[in-house]
Amino acid sequence: MHEMSLMGGVFEVIEQTISQHNVKKVIQVKLKVGELTNAEPDALQMAFEAYSKDTIAEGAELIIERVGVIARCTKCQKEFSVKSMFFLCPNCENSNIKIICGEELLLESLEVE
Repeated sequence: MHEMSLMGGVFEVIEQTISQHNVKKVIQVKLKVGELTNAEPDALQMAFEAYSKDTIAEGAELIIERVGVIARCTKCQKEFSVKSMFFLCPNCENSNIKIICGEELLLESLEVE
């Protein structure tokens, strides 16, 4: 379950962030998770609960915002949503594309006391 290692990275960022401030309790954690991470929301929730146990983040709400895959054609520069695993430009059918979002796992915000 790679969600545990992903959440380990998230908690490193959370710990670094809260160590710089006088935080008593983490209330909410909001993540942006790209479709290409193949991270399942339920597994992320379980990993979050495991990492937050006995910390100031225990009991915090985890909000996961899924981010779709957006690509740009290197030939015609058209940006498009990728709806299937066929990474072809819908404009010129070029297969040489650049993914511009959908691979991220970002800690978007923390709500704290």
